[in-house]
Amino acid sequence: MSHTELLKTPIGNGITLAYRLSHPLDKSLTTIVMFHSFLMDSRLYDVQFQDVRYAPYNLIAIDEHGHGGTIGRGTDFTFWDTASDSLKLLTKLGIDRFYVLGTSQGGFIALRMALLEPERIQGLILLGTSPYAESEQNKINIRRIRDKWCETKIPSEEALLAKAASFGGAARIGEENFEKVKQMWLERHLGPEGYNPALNCLVNHDGVEDRLGEIKAPVLVLHGTEDKSYPAKDVSDWVSKLPNVWKFEIIERGMHYLSFTEPGDEACAQLIPEFIKATS
Repeated sequence: MSHTELLKTPIGNGITLAYRLSHPLDKSLTTIVMFHSFLMDSRLYDVQFQDVRYAPYNLIAIDEHGHGGTIGRGTDFTFWDTASDSLKLLTKLGIDRFYVLGTSQGGFIALRMALLEPERIQGLILLGTSPYAESEQNKINIRRIRDKWCETKIPSEEALLAKAASFGGAARIGEENFEKVKQMWLERHLGPEGYNPALNCLVNHDGVEDRLGEIKAPVLVLHGTEDKSYPAKDVSDWVSKLPNVWKFEIIERGMHYLSFTEPGDEACAQLIPEFIKATS
């Protein structure tokens, strides 16, 4: 994980969105706006920022409400809020049309952006995500991890490892990167006051499965066989409700944080440029 500069832009009403750019914005290039998974931040996409295959695009990775350096909505916000605030940020940056890439809950935001301002969306890239509200079992699992995390002032190694299951821990991303992820967690998510706002947004979010037919933009859907949060066997049903699926592919050995880990990162690097070439 690199140390790409964190930029911050006020969008009004005391709200400031934090984000990272792969390079200075070039209006002649296609833009991919990127949203991270739960308890991560824009650094989730350092893998892509460092991959020369993404050099032809403006990459804008945004810290969602309750994460990273984004502030201003207090402790009560929704994925709709992150979607609408991000649209305001992109307007301020002079980006009219763009692709949206979302991992896990980042995909929730991508879908909501396409419903809020469909004319601006060139395409959606949905990685390890779902249009449904969280299942009761998922809510139990998410809260169990949170309770273990908040047992101590600094989360125990056991709590950190439980959270790391989404990307396979150090075994999948290496010890050095895992240490950087743990540091990221400690920066924003210590204790109930750091953890609960993001948690409440996740467990209480609404579903949009009944509105998928409204999304006319082309969509690339990638999902890993080792995704424990949203099993791959459940994906084809909701994907079939999208009117304009360019490709839906199940990635063997792919983790929930698909673009962050092998072999999902490689699948993304091959298919995303193909998708943009075919649809832009």
